[in-house]
Amino acid sequence: MNRVPHIRIVVGASLLAVLGYFGFSVWVFGWTADAALRGDVVGTWKSFATLAFGFWLGSSSAGKAKDGDPAPVTVVNPPDAPVPVEAQS
Repeated sequence: MNRVPHIRIVVGASLLAVLGYFGFSVWVFGWTADAALRGDVVGTWKSFATLAFGFWLGSSSAGKAKDGDPAPVTVVNPPDAPVPVEAQS
């Protein structure tokens, strides 16, 4: 099983970034009336949600990966018989 190096740093930095953006969002919706800025904040939260869903989907699919030996490889064009890419004259 592969482990993420420095997992506490990664999780801590991610949590700090989301909490910081949450604080910014509270400020935008609590103390400003700028419609464009509010739309940007809503769009960013939608992007966060899409990213979280994609990460969850990828993580659940990754659990189906099989551990073991790699599949055998067959060399179709060995070095002594390359595929010509230009017309020879």
